[in-house]
Amino acid sequence: MVKQKKILGIVGAVLAIGGGITWFLHQYLVSVLLWGAAGLILLKLNKAKRKANSKRR
Repeated sequence: MVKQKKILGIVGAVLAIGGGITWFLHQYLVSVLLWGAAGLILLKLNKAKRKANSKRR
């Protein structure tokens, strides 16, 4: 079974790649939206990582 963190990481990577492709195709608004969503996922994963590390100590 795949963990939720891995799934979110994969989705974030796909959104970031999609943003790059749409930027290349001159769809700037869509690119910004995709990169924004990828950034939010990255922030969420970093927050979860910090929370898990603080529980271990």
